[in-house]
Amino acid sequence: MKNKAGRRTAGLLLAFCLLMSGCGNTRIVVTTGLASDELFRIGDASCSLSEALVYLMNQKGSYEKVYGLEMWEHSLGGMTMEEYLKNQVVSELAQVKSMTLLAQEQEIALTEEETVRCEEAAAEYFTTLNAEETELLKVDQEMVRDMYEDYCLAFKAYRQVTEEVSVEISDDEARIIELQQMFLPEEGLAAELKERLENGEDFGTLASNYSRLSQTTLFIARGDKGGEYEEIAFDLDNEEISDVFGADGGYYILKCLNTYVEKESEANKLQVAQRQKTEQFQGIYTELMKDTLSEFQDRLWERVSFADYGEVETSSFFEIYQKYFEE
Repeated sequence: MKNKAGRRTAGLLLAFCLLMSGCGNTRIVVTTGLASDELFRIGDASCSLSEALVYLMNQKGSYEKVYGLEMWEHSLGGMTMEEYLKNQVVSELAQVKSMTLLAQEQEIALTEEETVRCEEAAAEYFTTLNAEETELLKVDQEMVRDMYEDYCLAFKAYRQVTEEVSVEISDDEARIIELQQMFLPEEGLAAELKERLENGEDFGTLASNYSRLSQTTLFIARGDKGGEYEEIAFDLDNEEISDVFGADGGYYILKCLNTYVEKESEANKLQVAQRQKTEQFQGIYTELMKDTLSEFQDRLWERVSFADYGEVETSSFFEIYQKYFEE
């Protein structure tokens, strides 16, 4: 069975995770006033250590399937990959818990069908855990169900609020153009090639022979390039060749092949609209969450080490969610 209300799950996950990473108005307080197994609390939304471990071990398992165990030998941004993933997991869980608070504020709740799907997903996921894993993670099926409900409610809140935001995107804002380009190290050479183009020589041939960029034909949207390059590119007509202009430590010549690539432009219109909705939603979220206090037991999380969970191999938590809430 498919849940129509859960469409675009993967895209929405990316959108609201990007959004929430920029929402920094929730006050964070390191505290010892939480229960011994309570990792953090945001408002009246609590996250247990077990919930965080389920997220952590599943993401760890998913990464290892793609990159192998050796990935944990590397570092990123001055921290180990293990530390990096632990930080990411706390951030993601905080996002989900914050979104459940937003759902309460907006009186958004799961339908009976969504609740049943969470129950079914939890039952399926729990069967993938062996006795040792459930003991190490200190998790039961009811907790997994509650986690899926939070996850589903977070997406639903984001989806419902953003769908209520109205935006209008013009064809010009969203248009994708197709260009040929050549990038040259010397202004004299660029001027010579411009003259040869004016005398009828083929742009593509000259670009292949002289350009310092391997990519001679490309599609761009507004915001992809910026600066003078973008201004000149979007001002060209079909088959028009630009003057020589300096940028990026060299000299460009551009030729417009298509001022409006229809299929790509229509797809980009949806992306631009979603981006604008997300920006507006961030304002709504920030206003609602500005006075919310978050408490976090950092020492409890610091003590968590992959070495203590070597027997845990779970990796299907998020895959199973998508199975029940995909298109």
